[in-house]
Amino acid sequence: MENSALTQSAKNPRKPASAARALTAKTAIAICIKEWQSCYDSKQAEGESVSSAECDANEAYREAMPVLSDRESIQNFIACTAHGMLIGAILSQHGTQLLYAAQVAVGALNRQPKSTRPPGRPKKSTK
Repeated sequence: MENSALTQSAKNPRKPASAARALTAKTAIAICIKEWQSCYDSKQAEGESVSSAECDANEAYREAMPVLSDRESIQNFIACTAHGMLIGAILSQHGTQLLYAAQVAVGALNRQPKSTRPPGRPKKSTK
């Protein structure tokens, strides 16, 4: 795995949890990459092997991914998963499981009642 690709992608610093604005997919990916790089660097500084440091960093990447709580976070989760698979931070078998979890979360959101939807069917207009 090339560390330079991860370093170059992590240009946006993580925003504090108190930030009121929603994350974009680009920012969510940058957060995951930053966590990967930080973990990798610290494990390397501790003298761990490249393989072991990458394994720990991959876990840090996954732990930094958004929670599947609403549509926007699910979209960001999918973006982080896809990007993680592309750069090798998420193995394809784990990526498949994560994408399935996102699919289930979307399905659960679609089954929630919509508060703005009027009860019953709309009346047909007569002309």
